[in-house]
Amino acid sequence: MPMPSSGTYEYSVDALVRAQTNFRDTDLDGGSAAGTLTIYDSGDVQLVQFDLDDPSGSVAAGTGQLTLSVPTATVNADATGTAAYAELADSDGNVGLSIECAQGTTAASGYCVLNTLSITSGLPVTHVSTTIG
Repeated sequence: MPMPSSGTYEYSVDALVRAQTNFRDTDLDGGSAAGTLTIYDSGDVQLVQFDLDDPSGSVAAGTGQLTLSVPTATVNADATGTAAYAELADSDGNVGLSIECAQGTTAASGYCVLNTLSITSGLPVTHVSTTIG
C-alpha cells in the first residue's frame, strides 16, 4: 500500500471487503426479512421506500465497494419533497447507515443515486444505484 496523504489513512482492500461484508450481513441482512432503503427530505419526512434484496447487495473483491441490490427499482412515492438522504435499515427498522442522495443515471460511490430529487406523491421514483466505499 502507498503512504497515505497527510491527515488521512488507507485500508487494505481485504480489510474493506471484510468490513463491507460484515456491514451487509449484520446491519442490513440481520433481520428476519429483507432490509430497506428509505428516502427522506431535509426535514426528515419519508418520501419513498425501496425493499432491498436478501442478501442486500454485493461486495466487489477488488475494491471493497458494497453495491446494493433493489429488486423493484421503480416505486411510487409516499410524499412530496426534495430527496436529501437515504437510510439503510434491516427488516426490523434498525438503521445501519445514512447516505446522501444525488440525481443521476449512473452509480456514484458514496451516494444513493435516484432518477430525480424532486419527488411527487404517487408518482414513480427510480433507484439508480447505491454504492458504499
